[in-house]
Amino acid sequence: MDLTSLVGRLEMSYMPVLFIIIILDFLFLLSKGLAKRKKESVMNVANYLLGVIPYFAIFFVLQFKVIFWVYENLSIWELPNTWYVFVLGFVVYDLSWWFIHFLGHNVRFFWCIHGVHHTPEDMNMSVSIRGSFFDFISSPHIIIWLPIFGFHPMLIYVVDMVARIYGVFTHANDKYFKRTPLMDKVFITPHLHRVHHSRNHLYLDTNYSNMFSFWDKLFGTYQEQIPQEKPEYGIMDRDVDSQNLASTQLKMWVDLYRDMKSAPNWIDKIKYLYKPPGWNHLDTGKLAIDLRKEAIKEHNL
Repeated sequence: MDLTSLVGRLEMSYMPVLFIIIILDFLFLLSKGLAKRKKESVMNVANYLLGVIPYFAIFFVLQFKVIFWVYENLSIWELPNTWYVFVLGFVVYDLSWWFIHFLGHNVRFFWCIHGVHHTPEDMNMSVSIRGSFFDFISSPHIIIWLPIFGFHPMLIYVVDMVARIYGVFTHANDKYFKRTPLMDKVFITPHLHRVHHSRNHLYLDTNYSNMFSFWDKLFGTYQEQIPQEKPEYGIMDRDVDSQNLASTQLKMWVDLYRDMKSAPNWIDKIKYLYKPPGWNHLDTGKLAIDLRKEAIKEHNL
């Protein structure tokens, strides 16, 4: 069996596990009367299926070739396939995730892609698979450069699959997964990730990591939920309909186009692409970082 077939089989084995977890979670919420926005859960799956089409096309045509080319031509050294290298792979993978995730929130072009994932207004495990049709532009960069540090591509693919399944768990509904202080010290838990999905000003652009909370602590983006500030899920643009496929996929792109069109010169048009969401050419706007600073002062944190 060649490597392409092996990776393909790994992907095919990962997807059923993913959907079994999500279906069981939804049925549990349904039985407890906690599934508030059922149509939104259906749209989570619809958004996922839409994104799968270009992902698999790019995955087999480009990503697979690139990651092996990087390993064979750019790796600094060759790491052994041992248990401790496997653990180290998770740590480095998570740092890469943090960085790409940071760009997804702080560069408007990438926010138009990643923001789709943040549109749901109810938290359950199906939210983990909601993504943009254009995810293939940004998400491959989480893994394709890691072989530079000597990690074998097959090890990276296994780490990626395990990490993505863990990412499903972090989207658990807050009604049955409460705060876990001890786990929070090391891991990104549902408690910490629901903060990340909140549009409350205090919680904006925090907890970027997928698995380990220490990266956010190191880079100053760590935030726990406080008792007096209950998370309100979704994005700040209330005009995006989280239960409509076209709205979630296209509304942010339409807004970006209109803002660029309104700019008087090419420099400002280009700035709309790389400046954070909320920036404008008139008065620079109010950014998430500004809103968060105000909220921190308000809560005396």
